[in-house]
Amino acid sequence: MWDRLAQALQRRFGKVPTLEELLFLVGLNELGYWPAGEDKQVKYDLIHLGFLTLLERAGYVRRQSVDAEGWPTWVWAQDPPRWNPSDEAAFLREALCAYFAQLWEF
Repeated sequence: MWDRLAQALQRRFGKVPTLEELLFLVGLNELGYWPAGEDKQVKYDLIHLGFLTLLERAGYVRRQSVDAEGWPTWVWAQDPPRWNPSDEAAFLREALCAYFAQLWEF
């Protein structure tokens, strides 16, 4: 499924985005707007939101509330995963495929 997503992203963006870039897109989609603040920090926060969104979908965290600026807050639903870099990348590829499959057909 990753290969199909990569091909669709290649067609849509002219390149295959990195995992970090895809996490950024997930975070931006989940937040729904471009927040105020320094661009570098905002980008980091959106990547983090994207990662937490995928962890939520896998059952590792759950949204607790939303703060005054509209950002979700989280609590661990189970012990955090202890992945090596290869396992984390595999999780991200699988979770990103599932996420984007719900948004558009590829």
